Amino acid sequence: MANAYVIDRNSIKLPKEVSEKLKLKEGMELKVISDEVDGVLILKVVEGKSKDFSGIKGIGKEIWEDVDAQKYVTQERNEWN
Repeated sequence: MANAYVIDRNSIKLPKEVSEKLKLKEGMELKVISDEVDGVLILKVVEGKSKDFSGIKGIGKEIWEDVDAQKYVTQERNEWN
């Protein structure tokens, strides 16, 4: 049995051997079933539910070519007030 570690309230670091056994990849969806009495967690990979957004990297970057991102964000935030 391997140990998992709590990173923060919403994040758990799984042991490498568990990640490899489940063939986990970034963006995959897992169903978590918990037994509150015994403190047991069961992870199940949800097939076909990958949320891999790596293919959209760079789309629309030409729109922001001549824009200073920090100035833009500051201007938007100032308009909220």
